[in-house]
Amino acid sequence: MKSNWINYIWGVVLILAGGLFLVQNLGWLEFQSLSFWIVVFAVVSLLFFVTYFINGVSQWGWLFPACISAGIALTMLLANAGIEEGYVGAPVLLGVGLPFLAAFLQDRKVNWWALIPMWVMFVLALITVLADRVAGEVIGTFFLFSVALPFFVVYLTDRSRVWALIPAGVIAAVGVIPLLAMRASGNLIGAFVLFVIALPFFVVYFWRERNWWAIIPAGILATLALVALLSGDGEVSNQKEGWLNGVLFLGSAATFGLLWLRRSTAPTDWAKYPAVGLAIVAVMAVAFGTRPEFLGSILLIGAGIIVLYYALRPKKVS
Repeated sequence: MKSNWINYIWGVVLILAGGLFLVQNLGWLEFQSLSFWIVVFAVVSLLFFVTYFINGVSQWGWLFPACISAGIALTMLLANAGIEEGYVGAPVLLGVGLPFLAAFLQDRKVNWWALIPMWVMFVLALITVLADRVAGEVIGTFFLFSVALPFFVVYLTDRSRVWALIPAGVIAAVGVIPLLAMRASGNLIGAFVLFVIALPFFVVYFWRERNWWAIIPAGILATLALVALLSGDGEVSNQKEGWLNGVLFLGSAATFGLLWLRRSTAPTDWAKYPAVGLAIVAVMAVAFGTRPEFLGSILLIGAGIIVLYYALRPKKVS
């Protein structure tokens, strides 16, 4: 019975719409007035709302055309009134977000995910209001913090969704970058970005013992962040470059050394080889800091000696 009513309504609407376009194509009437299209979208929105309530409020997908059509009508109405500020487009963004809110309110346990697109669309709508009044860096930070917030809410509503803390933390940390750009130097921003990328790998590493592999990208990225922080914005001398290379290789050696220490609970006994090798390279990088052109040669000679040693040493007889 409900489907019959919907068919009756939309059958009449389609016939009327076809008739209007036919009249326009014949040149009998011209529908170029913005007021006419405001009425059209308002009527279309109303019809979709009627369809939604006839089908039942659980069919929240019908709210998309209903709310978006209403948003378009309201945007046209504001434009027709001579308003040219950025918030003219806010009703359309709100029209996209409202159906997600309806979905979440109908079943909060199943449709928890709807919080994220709903909140993002609401924030975008608010940004259109702030765009002409607030600095771009502040808007960028506000947007990223706002995107991170739903992930925190997802975790707080169900503590078993620990994964939500990773995107929440990373996005929130990245949100600081636009504010740093207003005051901080380039090397500080670069160091912060690298550490932010490393942060989720640290979380994964400490979360479960079997995630031992995550310390490799975490340690190396954190080391790169430290090097970027120590490098400064000025010109780097050969001696300072040697020390920076030493820090880079020593941090990488420490990463693999930490893996080797976990050899009793994870298959990481192999990590001692890169740990020792990188530690040696770190010492050499500092020693040859004033003459970096010798470093590559020494490394190649050392690698050749190691290869020859393993080739010439006596083989164990099984």
